[in-house]
Amino acid sequence: MKDKRLGWRFITIGFVVVVLLSVLATLSSSNMDNHGCTMLIVGKAATTDGSILVARNEDFPGNWAKHIIVVPKKTHKSGEVIKSATNFVCPQPSVTYKYVSAQDWDPTQGRFNEGGINEYQVGVSATESAAQNDKAKETDPVIETGIGENIITALVLQRAKTAKDGVKLVGDLVEEHGSSEIFGMAIGDPNEAWLLEVGGGHHWVAVRVPDDSYVVEPNALRIGEVNLSDTSNFMGSADLITFAKAHSLYDPASGEPFNFARAYGTAGSPSVRNYRRVWGGQHFLTPSAELDPEAKRYPLFLTPDEKITPQRVMSFLRYHYQGTKYDTETPSGKEERGIGISNTLESHVLQLRDWLPNPIGGVMWLSMSAPRTSVYVPYYSGITEVPLAYQLGTDEYDSKSAYWAFRTITSVVFTNFSEMAKDVQPVWEAFENQEFAWQPTIEKVAIELHNQNETLSAKFLTIYSNGLALNALDNAFILEKNLLSKLAGEARGAY
Repeated sequence: MKDKRLGWRFITIGFVVVVLLSVLATLSSSNMDNHGCTMLIVGKAATTDGSILVARNEDFPGNWAKHIIVVPKKTHKSGEVIKSATNFVCPQPSVTYKYVSAQDWDPTQGRFNEGGINEYQVGVSATESAAQNDKAKETDPVIETGIGENIITALVLQRAKTAKDGVKLVGDLVEEHGSSEIFGMAIGDPNEAWLLEVGGGHHWVAVRVPDDSYVVEPNALRIGEVNLSDTSNFMGSADLITFAKAHSLYDPASGEPFNFARAYGTAGSPSVRNYRRVWGGQHFLTPSAELDPEAKRYPLFLTPDEKITPQRVMSFLRYHYQGTKYDTETPSGKEERGIGISNTLESHVLQLRDWLPNPIGGVMWLSMSAPRTSVYVPYYSGITEVPLAYQLGTDEYDSKSAYWAFRTITSVVFTNFSEMAKDVQPVWEAFENQEFAWQPTIEKVAIELHNQNETLSAKFLTIYSNGLALNALDNAFILEKNLLSKLAGEARGAY
């Protein structure tokens, strides 16, 4: 009898391993529509406490680990350069700033710092991959050795003291070196936030997000009418409109005002995967607008019905159109491309606050793997290190890696979401509620310490953030074990 049980155990474990690897492969290779990201930027008057909030789901095949890194402030010798995987090369300034970020596990393929905050509380989320229309491809093609997603976040975090500095930096780099791709990105500081879009190899534009509004950005250029003479609210290539006229990207004789997304992007033929996410985000935050889900074009900015909290943003990043016929968990919505999907490598909410010292005011709330099955942990911009487990993981499963612990949970839960999620979501909901309950007290102590000794305050915040990260990981390991056991039980029942 003992031998039979042992044999059964090996069969079951083997079955679970095969199923798990199969699930990971399936989620990693699911249709390309799930490879684009969804971004949200919220102005400070649209939030409950005056925070600027910048958030995004980084959606890509799941077996590609992310690491959390703390890059210290550095001095550079004359002649030092920074390079990217596209052979882009740029001289380093004499000093680069400290920052906290989520980065790809293999920086030789490109850093891909998807989100981060630097020591001046400049927050960056990049990028939203987009596309040109055919005419723009011919007249303003991307530059293979130009700047792109693999390095742009690191450059801004290294060098910008304000959001506007960051926007100008990106614009100058696009004009001087060209861009290797079409994209949108968010750059914020405690006072303002900007949406920047690159529409060609050498053309770009940026708009300041109104304080009382928010913007949802899918994988498409969205900035429409542009007024470059209004330098408080717009920045862009000096020849943005004249170039468009000269190359038949825009015809003034049409009587229509210049529209960047139409001239350089694909706004003339929007895809369902993009416009549905814009509608979904606006429906979620401003249901009173009663926008038509089939309209295909929506306002760039909207004011929320209720002021927005970081928790509300996290709910947005988990949104799958529940309560509508487009709900991705229902038969009528199973073909839809939701906002909260399984193929999310990491999800971040950058919280930027002007009434707090920079090391305390900037918080990167980071969820490893899909936020619907994971938890957001706060990493303050003042921290000096992160736990080793959060710096481990490659493109192959690693039992010591925090990324892979959270990724495994996602992979198992999405095999049978309605059944498996009820074992996971209440745990993470309670964890996040506790984090937000503690936040005011933790920050009060951090401010008192900061006023006495900045080093001591940084150590306190590091211990706090790392403690939460390790606690979350302990919970993840327990959930991973329980889910695999449950999966094994279901596998046994199938025999």
